[in-house]
Amino acid sequence: MAASSRTSRDKKFARAVLTQNLRVKPGDNVIIEGWPHTLPWAVALARETRRLKAYPLIFYQDNDTFWDSVESREDAILGAAPTHEWAALGKTNVYIHMWNAPDRIRMESLGDRAPKLFAWNSAWYKTAKKAGVRGARLDVGRPFPNLAKVYGVNQTKWTDQLINATQVDPQRLEAIGAPIRRALGRGRRIRFYDDHGTDLTLGLAHRKTAAEYGRITKEDQKMPFRLLTILPAGVIRVAVDESVAEGTFRANRSTYTETSLATGGVLTFHKGRLVGYRFKTGRDVFDKPYRTGGKGRDRPGYVAFGLNPKLHNTPQLEDREAGAVTIGVGNNAFLPGGKNRSKFGGTVTNVGVRVEVDGRRLAIP
Repeated sequence: MAASSRTSRDKKFARAVLTQNLRVKPGDNVIIEGWPHTLPWAVALARETRRLKAYPLIFYQDNDTFWDSVESREDAILGAAPTHEWAALGKTNVYIHMWNAPDRIRMESLGDRAPKLFAWNSAWYKTAKKAGVRGARLDVGRPFPNLAKVYGVNQTKWTDQLINATQVDPQRLEAIGAPIRRALGRGRRIRFYDDHGTDLTLGLAHRKTAAEYGRITKEDQKMPFRLLTILPAGVIRVAVDESVAEGTFRANRSTYTETSLATGGVLTFHKGRLVGYRFKTGRDVFDKPYRTGGKGRDRPGYVAFGLNPKLHNTPQLEDREAGAVTIGVGNNAFLPGGKNRSKFGGTVTNVGVRVEVDGRRLAIP
């Protein structure tokens, strides 16, 4: 891509994040966390912040020195909560995060050491909540060569898709999602079916839906771990009745984890329990954590509806693609009303499946 085209694209991307999603106002203090692979976007965000008469500050993290510290086993230093950084955070209105060190595969290889490097995490959220921070975690920082290879995707196309999908207006996503939320709130039974073997019925329990349209609400700011909205946005989730599930659900999208994927997932339920599952590839993604998931691992957890028209089988955002229906098994306690606290949480996604709530067809994007 020519430099001028890249600059124009990054400017539009940055402007959308700052105005549509974060609603940056004149006088706001904005921190942008940047690493070498995200520095062009950090610079664009800083420039557009100034155009909005707000004040940017880039926290730059160097990849080579980070990994040198890791190799030197400086875990305590990396995991500390430095007072000067926390002082800046305490005076911040908006925080933009782009996923830390990009080599997720190398990070996973650290095993139990990895959480020690991020021991500051809970203190960060506590300070950010007190300051009233509203922020975003941009998935544009996730693509990396070795991860794209594992996922079997082209890194450039993956990145382009994330940039385009991030710019979808939150108001548009909210308008698409409104009838889905109404139907989920009043229904008792929801059925999913297609011409390829999917026919599954789940129970609804009049639980509150959780929608991610790409804006932080006042309600979000009361809950520390919802201070950062994930972009691209566009998903509605609801915890289902944990005792009702009958039938089969077939995936036609991949299921992604931090460093792996599974394809061709098929889940079969009977009398409210998962009684069988199989995958074309990557069965271990589901199977290994399922074996140690404990009580509730075989119960239906939640259903999610994707709304974003610019996503297509996007790594780790498969549930946000327009027309996507994702079935979650196991833990749903992270959603309003969810009662299942199993250590296991697994998903499969189907795009294009038909949906009925209490026998009435539900139009999904």
